[in-house]
Amino acid sequence: VYWINWLKARARRDRWKEEVSLVRHEMLWTGLWFKHHKNIWEKRALQSTEPGKGAYANKQIELWRDFDKKARLMFQGKQMDYI
Repeated sequence: VYWINWLKARARRDRWKEEVSLVRHEMLWTGLWFKHHKNIWEKRALQSTEPGKGAYANKQIELWRDFDKKARLMFQGKQMDYI
């Protein structure tokens, strides 16, 4: 009986270790995703020939930059390597 409980506890611990690792990676991927979209819109802003399209691209750049900044603030102190 004790051996079974020990095995269950070890399995539970291993699942939590995996979950923590996944969450840390998801925090990293979230920031990278926001930066990727900001970079896409920066390229579009440079390529735009019409003022309306350029203004929209600049608005999107600020939106994705704001997302990245908010993510950094929310994830600050959460043992992230990329911040």
